[in-house]
Amino acid sequence: MAARVPYLNREDLPEAERVIFDNLAAERGGTVGNIFKALAHTPNLLRRFCQIGSELRNKTELDPKLRELAICTVGRLTDAQYEFVHHWNIARRVGVPREQLEALADWEKSPTFSDSERAVIRYAVEATNNVRVTDATWNALKTFLDTRRLMELVQNVAFYNMVVRVLVPVGVELEPGTTKQ
Repeated sequence: MAARVPYLNREDLPEAERVIFDNLAAERGGTVGNIFKALAHTPNLLRRFCQIGSELRNKTELDPKLRELAICTVGRLTDAQYEFVHHWNIARRVGVPREQLEALADWEKSPTFSDSERAVIRYAVEATNNVRVTDATWNALKTFLDTRRLMELVQNVAFYNMVVRVLVPVGVELEPGTTKQ
């Protein structure tokens, strides 16, 4: 499916808003992803979207491996290939083994996951599929996450559930050449 909105480029933005693309390109090795090009139709919201996304990815205390397992779970469950592939690659860069990413569909039975990793994945599954999470799931997280890290997990899963609800309805496509590493 092709994207339902045109992807905007830097030059399509009003002069005062072009700094958004400049910042994205600087942070992401010179490229601006299709999600941002789609969201650029609302530059005021894109600016805030980028701020919270960057904060969640780069300025939290939650173990990045746990964060990426949760985000990949959201992408997999919602069939948001854009999110799944991009965060698969981020997960690999932060040290998540390929075997774990390949086993996400079988996370409950796969011996490749620790109890903590299973608890994070279970949380992402419940929050994505049901919104509500069970007390058992919440209490399992409390055994190894302090309140700050627990709330960082909650906000990552919530944010990326919002992201997939942009990606999928809008039909945002992977950039040419983007594959799982």
